[in-house]
Amino acid sequence: MKSTVKFKALVTEATAVLLTRGLEVEPVAVREVVAHVVEVLAQRTGMNAEEAVHLVTSETVADAIVRASDQTLEGAEAVRAVRPVRVDARTVSAAVRALRRLVMAVAHAGKYASLNGDGCAAAQAMDLATEFGAALAADRVGEETEVPVGLLDELAQVVESVARKVEVEGWSICPCGRVHEQEDVDVKVGAGHAHGCRAGPSTARPGGLVADVSQ
Repeated sequence: MKSTVKFKALVTEATAVLLTRGLEVEPVAVREVVAHVVEVLAQRTGMNAEEAVHLVTSETVADAIVRASDQTLEGAEAVRAVRPVRVDARTVSAAVRALRRLVMAVAHAGKYASLNGDGCAAAQAMDLATEFGAALAADRVGEETEVPVGLLDELAQVVESVARKVEVEGWSICPCGRVHEQEDVDVKVGAGHAHGCRAGPSTARPGGLVADVSQ
C-alpha cells in the first residue's frame, strides 16, 4: 500500500497542508501517520488498505498531526517530528562569540528538556544547536557572520520556554526528588531568563539559560 501512487500523493498533499498551517513535519512521520489512518479506516470499514487509502484526505491526516502536536494536550511532549515553519527569511549579522554562547544556551535547554521528560523540546533544541554549530563551523573568517532571523527567533522561543518551565513548573537539572544543591543551578537559570534571550545578536548579551552556562 505504501508503494502505491495514491499513498505517495496523500503524503505529499498532507505535507503541503501542514505547511499552510505553519508546521514542518519530517516526511517519515507523515508517512507513518498516513499509514496509521488508512489502517484504522480499513479495520473500521472492512476494506483492505489499498481500497481505504482512496477515502482518506490530506486534511484528515493534517488534523491528526496537529492534534497530536498540540502542546496544551497531554502526551504532546512525545511528538518529536513537528517543527514550526520559519516565515522570516531575513538574515542578520551577529558576533560569532555571541552565537557560540547561544549554541551553549540551546544545548543546555535541550538537556533540561530531556531530563524532565519533554522529548519534543529536547529534539528541537538539539536540532537548533546542530544547525547553529554547522553555520559557525562553515564560517571560519571574521568576527561576525550572517544568521537567519527565523533561526534566532526559534532558538529564543525554545530557550525562554524551558526557562519558564524551570521557574513555574519546577523543572530541575536533576529531577530525582532529592535535595542536593541542584536548586542553586536552577535558580541561576530562572534569574538569567529575566534578562531575556532576545537582545540584538550583534550587541550579544543573550540571557536566559546563557546566564548559567556561561559562568
